[in-house]
Amino acid sequence: MMNYSNLLPSPRIVELEEEKINFARLTPGSAGSGVPVAVQERLGRMCEGNAGKIPVQIVGDEEQPAEGYELTIAAAGVSLKASGEAGFGYGLDRLEQLCVAGRLPLGVIRDEPAMGMRGFHVNFGGLRHMDCEQSLEVLEGMRRWNLNTVLIEYAERFPYRQHARISSVDALKREQVGALVSRSRELGIQVIPLQQCLGHVEHVLRHDEYAHLREEEEKQDQWCPLNEGSFDLFCELVDDVIETHPGLKMVHLGGDETRRLGECPRCAEFAREKGKGGLYLEFVQRAIQHVVDRGLTPIVWDDMICHYPEILDELPRELVIMYWEYWTTQVESAVFVARPEGCGVVVDRRWKEEWAGELDEVERRMIDRFTAPIDFETDFSAEFLDRFGPYLGEGFPKRVRAFPYLEYYRDRGFRVIGCGAGGSNYSLWNGLPDFPRYMDNIAAWSRRMAESGCMGGVTSAWYDFPMETLMPGIMCTGQTAWNPGV
Repeated sequence: MMNYSNLLPSPRIVELEEEKINFARLTPGSAGSGVPVAVQERLGRMCEGNAGKIPVQIVGDEEQPAEGYELTIAAAGVSLKASGEAGFGYGLDRLEQLCVAGRLPLGVIRDEPAMGMRGFHVNFGGLRHMDCEQSLEVLEGMRRWNLNTVLIEYAERFPYRQHARISSVDALKREQVGALVSRSRELGIQVIPLQQCLGHVEHVLRHDEYAHLREEEEKQDQWCPLNEGSFDLFCELVDDVIETHPGLKMVHLGGDETRRLGECPRCAEFAREKGKGGLYLEFVQRAIQHVVDRGLTPIVWDDMICHYPEILDELPRELVIMYWEYWTTQVESAVFVARPEGCGVVVDRRWKEEWAGELDEVERRMIDRFTAPIDFETDFSAEFLDRFGPYLGEGFPKRVRAFPYLEYYRDRGFRVIGCGAGGSNYSLWNGLPDFPRYMDNIAAWSRRMAESGCMGGVTSAWYDFPMETLMPGIMCTGQTAWNPGV
């Protein structure tokens, strides 16, 4: 057997021989019923100009896994089996990838992704240098690495119609949004737009006409959840976003880092009676229902839900929870994000001393820069350990099973999407974005997402580095979400 480690993302099963055939001899053979016309046309373009004698048969096979395929290359002919257009596309990608200097190896590849959702974050709000043309290039790169979902965050760069005052001078035009949506569909990439429902709305509240909605006057980044005008404005904004994304299935409502809960007098009184978690729930439940009523699936970031776990049972199960965490770099981790305890990113203090020699360089840097040392055996409350202890893994308290809330949310009836970091916290490596950290975080996420059986994952990108720096995150997501076992 030959070594084909350059086939990326790595296929699951590869059985290739040294013997080869000429690619120039391939010709389109018969296509089975149900094979999409676009697939047949692509094969025709691939074989155009060939002096073909070796037929390429494309066969619909319902027993093939979703997005999977079986590619068989023999001297007498080539066969590609898949159950749908995505699988055929990935199979033809692999056929092209196998061709080196006009030669194809004989053998078989059986392949399928480890998870259904494999995505990346196109963040117009954070990446201010990115224009529409560059975002289309990002989509092309995503497709080359077998990603099938894009989370698009516009912030003030969305071309709002009713509230045009919010849109910045570098906002996209509506026809550019349409081009993004159209090209994504052509590439087989699902679009999920993000419209913040409560916090991170400083781009809205800095304008005087929305000042009456502010929860407080210092940060001005969160509107009052009890002001009916806040909900009305959210509905108008999200409806505008929905209108520009035909064929939409899911909408991300943000909902993260709402740190001003209970600051205005009315909200403070509500929070005294029902807690800050109850105040968060009061608004977010309505936002979720607004999207559900439009036949769409809502997504919310998990951090506030995790911080107030008592509200979890009150949330509708139509909700998908997107669980984000950017500091864990090992599947059995010294680093732990203890949001329910209000501790943030923590480490057992023994990792600073007696266990320090067991750390690799990336995890050591995470601990030195981001973690607070505590005693894992004594500093967590009995209530926390009773609720979350079963999910922390057999290595606790020395090491914690990475991303333990995956199973916690799942066991309470929620679908979950994981979210790692392709760019976060301005952590640097040799003056560049911290690629070793991000790659280890993404890889750990992929292994755990596949293990937990969640919907899949999306890798986030938050900061305005040059566009080329997005590609390592896209590549690592594509590789590890497709085949995390390599």
